[in-house]
Amino acid sequence: MAYSFEKSYDILPLGDFETIPVIGDPDPLSFPDVVRLGITYDPEKIREDYFNLPDMNGKDHFIKRAKYFKQPIRKTMEMFDELGFSMDKYIVFPIRKIGTNELIDELGEYTRFFLERFPVNLFRQQFALAKGGFKTSLHEDHTSFKVHGYRLFIPIDTAYIDIEDRSYEMLPGDCYFVNVGKKHSGRTDKDRILLMCQMDNERLIREGVEVKPL
Repeated sequence: MAYSFEKSYDILPLGDFETIPVIGDPDPLSFPDVVRLGITYDPEKIREDYFNLPDMNGKDHFIKRAKYFKQPIRKTMEMFDELGFSMDKYIVFPIRKIGTNELIDELGEYTRFFLERFPVNLFRQQFALAKGGFKTSLHEDHTSFKVHGYRLFIPIDTAYIDIEDRSYEMLPGDCYFVNVGKKHSGRTDKDRILLMCQMDNERLIREGVEVKPL
């Protein structure tokens, strides 16, 4: 089947669940593909906090939130498998308390300090582990930033993304806005850890430096 979902719900069809008010231009076409924000951190300290999280199980992301989905969980899982997000290649570990943007108590001190003092408000905070050989088809997560905010990448390992016909590299140690409202594809040749969040406004994007394609 060709993948399909209601894009106002987001690719993970949570609708406005676990969001906060978003301020700014909602149109992805008004923004560059990738912007380096100039906000630095120690990726190895975040990596340490990641590995110290207890009982990490990516299935919990679906099981605990499935009742809030705006479409059936089976349809969502089939779509994810079709796009390349199968759970043997891509595993997500939420680090917010369910139904909120509050960080879980088990999160390590360094990562907690960094996220709680970020210059803009964050929500839908989560780690994502992509296994070697991970590659998705081109897709959009949503077509408006009005509800789902502006995607923040905090690479722990070097991350690559293709947006339409352009490829970008994001190095650990700096934060990036990634325009997931445009057609994009993730990929990695080896295991890659990424911390992802949503920003509640566009200020850091407008102040950042546009990343040039490879």
